[in-house]
Amino acid sequence: MYCVSLAEAWRGKHDVFWISDRLYGGQTYQSMPIHRKAFPMGIFNTWRVASYVRSNGIQLIHSHSRRAHWVAAQAARLTGISYVTTIHQPLPLHFFSKLFPCLGDQTIAIDEVVVDHLRRHFQHPADKIHLIRNGINLAQAVPSPRQTPNMKQVLLIGRLTGGRWPAFQFFLEVLERLSRTVPPAHYKIVGQIPDVRREALIRQLSIISSHIAPSTIETLGYVKDLHTLIRNSDGAIAAGRSALECLAGGRPVILLGEGGALGLCRPEIWSAALRTNLGDHVEPRDFDPAKLEAGLRDLLNPRSDVQRMNRWGRSEVEKHFDIRTVASQVEGVYQKALR
Repeated sequence: MYCVSLAEAWRGKHDVFWISDRLYGGQTYQSMPIHRKAFPMGIFNTWRVASYVRSNGIQLIHSHSRRAHWVAAQAARLTGISYVTTIHQPLPLHFFSKLFPCLGDQTIAIDEVVVDHLRRHFQHPADKIHLIRNGINLAQAVPSPRQTPNMKQVLLIGRLTGGRWPAFQFFLEVLERLSRTVPPAHYKIVGQIPDVRREALIRQLSIISSHIAPSTIETLGYVKDLHTLIRNSDGAIAAGRSALECLAGGRPVILLGEGGALGLCRPEIWSAALRTNLGDHVEPRDFDPAKLEAGLRDLLNPRSDVQRMNRWGRSEVEKHFDIRTVASQVEGVYQKALR
């Protein structure tokens, strides 16, 4: 959605061409199996991308994933055009990544942890790394008042793949232990569930539901209209872009990501939130039950400062993550790459 937001911000100004395995934003795109490994499919993809670049008069390639970076680097070299990478998480450290870092003519890092990682482990020049945070369209996330029902509705947002699966299991463990000592709530799990885990998760949630009653927990899967769901909730447990969407919508958020738990998003942890992409890039990983427990108590118990904190959260997102500012910053990187 980061790429989609950029394209929307540039509508009528730049022509954006998409190459991807699959897109969810309704764009016209060229389908290629970019997720396949560099050998042999990466080589095949490279030739196809190079041909696409030539036939469409592309001036610059911008890639957003490790395997896309490899293809972009080779295709840009074949066609003689510039390319930019956005690094959304610390790159894996192994022989192949060190041999072919594929960091582009210019590199965008979304938080300070990624910047430090590129400098320390890849010795990437500081003048080629640009800290530009994820951007969101603030016009789509408009804060609105909500009359809290008898039980609060709490969203847990994020596809349950990769590092988010153990983070989700950590949440369930803490919730089961804590449920008798906090006000009951309706928990809704929002995001894609891998088919291989679906049956086991259904069984697990059935057992947990009996332990946390009268609280309830259910899975909603992928939800297209996330903004409406956020407006109809009382808070969320999320990290990264999902946490931003909730803060922009004026809802309190417990920051829990692939890197660990930071707790309820408040001014005292905001610098750590910015540095770690709101909990995804905590190093070393820190799944401290006490932080999640304190966050749940703060979220579920009545508080007098809710509206003030919700306004604060929205203002911080406006300051650091407005897609209009981000799009302008990315354009500046493009100009440097094209020189």
